[in-house]
Amino acid sequence: MTAAAAGADPGFREAADLLDAGVREGAYAAAVLLVAREDEVLFERSAGYARAASLFDVASLTKPITAALFFVMAQEGNLSPDGIAAEVLPFTSPDPRAREIRFAHLLSHTSGLPAWLPLYEKVAAAETADGRPLSGTAEGHDRILAEILSLPLSRAPGAGWEYSDLGYMLVGRAIEVAGFRSLDRLLAEKIGGPLGMRETRYLPLAAISECETGQLIPTGWSEVRRREKVGEVDDENAAAMGGVSGHAGLFSTAGDLFLFAREIVRARRGEGRVLSRPSAVRMTTPVALPPGCPRTLGFDTPTPPRSQAGDRAPAGAVGHLAYTGCSLWIDPVRETSVILLTNRVVFGSDNRKLSALRPRIHDAVWKELAG
Repeated sequence: MTAAAAGADPGFREAADLLDAGVREGAYAAAVLLVAREDEVLFERSAGYARAASLFDVASLTKPITAALFFVMAQEGNLSPDGIAAEVLPFTSPDPRAREIRFAHLLSHTSGLPAWLPLYEKVAAAETADGRPLSGTAEGHDRILAEILSLPLSRAPGAGWEYSDLGYMLVGRAIEVAGFRSLDRLLAEKIGGPLGMRETRYLPLAAISECETGQLIPTGWSEVRRREKVGEVDDENAAAMGGVSGHAGLFSTAGDLFLFAREIVRARRGEGRVLSRPSAVRMTTPVALPPGCPRTLGFDTPTPPRSQAGDRAPAGAVGHLAYTGCSLWIDPVRETSVILLTNRVVFGSDNRKLSALRPRIHDAVWKELAG
C-alpha cells in the first residue's frame, strides 16, 4: 500500500481531518473515504471502528449497480432501456398510463411511480400457508412487487421526475424475469465476478464465517424487526423482500466500489470489461426529458445549491447517495472517483449531521484533485 493509499498524503489532510471529525461529532461511528484517478487509488482512509476492508450496507448505491446489470442484460439482447416495462412485468394497475412506462423511465425516476411506500407493512403480520411469517420470504417478495404493479401513477411517464425506490424494485424483478435467475446470482455472475468485486453481495451473513463478522458495519436498531441490524439490510422494504432487491440490499467495501467506478470510466472510453461504451455513456448522460431532470439512467448529478457532492463538484459528475450514509461520485471526464462509506443511521435515522459534513469532505477532495 502506498503512502497515499494509507492516508498519509498531506495533500488530502483536510479531507482526512474532516473524516475524523465526523466520528467525534456523531455524524457516524465508522467511515471509509477512497479517492481514485483512473486505475490508481490516490488516497484511502478509515475512521472510527471501520477499516479499509469493512463491509457497509450501501443501501441505494445498489441502484447504479442494478442499472449496470440492466445494461449488461440489454447488451445480451434480453432487455432494452427503451422497451415497454409491461411487456416484461405483469402490471395490474387500473391506471392506463402504467402501460406506457419504459425501462428508461424506471431507471431515471421519471415513471410516475410514488417515491416510497411502507410496503413491508403489507406482509408484516401475514403468514405463509404453513404458518411461517411472510416477511422475508419469496412469497413476501412477490406480494410486495405485485402491490407496486397495481399502483396508479402520480403523473404520466416522462412528465416529471420523483426519486422512487419502487421503480428500481421493478427493474430488479425485470432483470430476474429476463435472466431466469435471482438478482443476487445474476449480479455475481455478470458484474461482481468479472470486475473482481469479491466482497460485494446481498445477504452477507449467509456468505461469511463467524470470525469475519467483525468486517460488518452495524446500522442501528430496527423498530420493525426489534433488533440491531448487523449484516442484514437496513431498508425495511428490502428486508421484507428477503434482503434482495433492485433498490437496496447490497453490502460492499470502498475497494469494490472503486472497481465499479473504474468500470464506468473504462467503459466510457471503450475499454470496459462488462459494459459497452454506448451503455456507459447513456448511464452517465442526463436524460433529455423532462427538462431539467438531474437523473441519468442509473445516476444522479450535482444539483445546486449546496449539492451533497460539494460546491466544487465537476459539472459533468455523476453519482449517488444512500440512506445509510454512503455515497459514490464519478467525474467521467477527468476519470476520478470519490467513495465515502459511513453508517450515519447507527445513531438513528433522524441523524442529519452528515448532510452538513459530507459536502465539505467532497470539496476538500475535489480541491486536491483539481490542484
